[in-house]
Amino acid sequence: MGKKVCIIRSNPVRPDSRVEKEAWTLLKAGYDVRILSWDRDSDHDEQNGFISVADTCIPITWLGYKAAFNQGMKSLKPYLKFQFHMRKWLDKHKEEIDIIHACDFDTAFFSQSKSKGKRFVFDIFDFLYGEPKSILQKAVRRAQLNIINRADATIICTEERKEQIREAHPKRLVIIHNTPFIEQLQKNSGLNFKSSTSKIKVAYVGILADERLLTAIGKVLSNRNDIELHIGGFGPLESLFEELSNKCSNIFYYGRIPYSQTLELESKCDLMTAIYDPSIENCRRAAPNKFYESLMLGKPVLMTRGTGMSNVVEQNNLGELIEFSEEGFEKGLDRLISRKEEWPEISNRMRAIYNEKYSWEEMKRRLVELYSQL
Repeated sequence: MGKKVCIIRSNPVRPDSRVEKEAWTLLKAGYDVRILSWDRDSDHDEQNGFISVADTCIPITWLGYKAAFNQGMKSLKPYLKFQFHMRKWLDKHKEEIDIIHACDFDTAFFSQSKSKGKRFVFDIFDFLYGEPKSILQKAVRRAQLNIINRADATIICTEERKEQIREAHPKRLVIIHNTPFIEQLQKNSGLNFKSSTSKIKVAYVGILADERLLTAIGKVLSNRNDIELHIGGFGPLESLFEELSNKCSNIFYYGRIPYSQTLELESKCDLMTAIYDPSIENCRRAAPNKFYESLMLGKPVLMTRGTGMSNVVEQNNLGELIEFSEEGFEKGLDRLISRKEEWPEISNRMRAIYNEKYSWEEMKRRLVELYSQL
């Protein structure tokens, strides 16, 4: 049996594509992998189970403290309860862990102190407060840099993120892009696809929050009969899209679905969105799952100008860049529809770029090589 890895994430991993990919990759490389996660859906005692990723099942422990996503200080109490329980769990299972793989500051800050005699990997999905505006934000930024300096290895998701951590001195640094792997696309994933029309289909599955321009997208598409919106995920706007799907014949809401169904849904649609608010620093440096999924699947993409990877879309003509507004979305959508004859060519170009630069085969090689150095 290989070294024992515990990946810690502050969500229930139902789904979490990056955690799932990394866990699957390490398991296939011979590591003994388990996941420790914060289940925000309900309060409950410690629960053990499995998540299915491609052809494997990965053990997971859920610590249940009910909390909403994107609620800031309102989630402080359950957040602290999760942290206390996480540290207690790591103490109890310390003999069963060789490597702690902590995702983001909200698991790394409290878990690094439990890594004595173990290896510690700091996996930065989102670096907090790279441009701090208050004393608290400056303190959090400094704390993240200190975690990097003490960690045995640090993972970031794009080359651009190096700028955010420029003051740190990582012992080992590797870039793992948020790209999917083909084994996650299953033609019989159990998805109940809800359309049989020939209308143009736009797909989005992810966090349902307004920094993704989703309220405006719902408003625009609910007033058009030439396009369908196929949307899934979870977050503050769930009730909005449940309501729209009940009122509008061209809007289909799937709720929270596993990642295999996410990819199948996107593969059945024509266009994808990877729209984020450019006023948010991490959005300007983002590595959007939706962008990488569109590459692998060959789906032309709508993306906000000035956000992470938008330069790749522009330089390679992979879709349309838009302004972050309702009007900007509709204009960009119409421009992309007017280029419908180009879609097959765009699709081929996207798949070629995925294979040449962003395939999970390359990311897998980087991750396994990093772990071999530990």
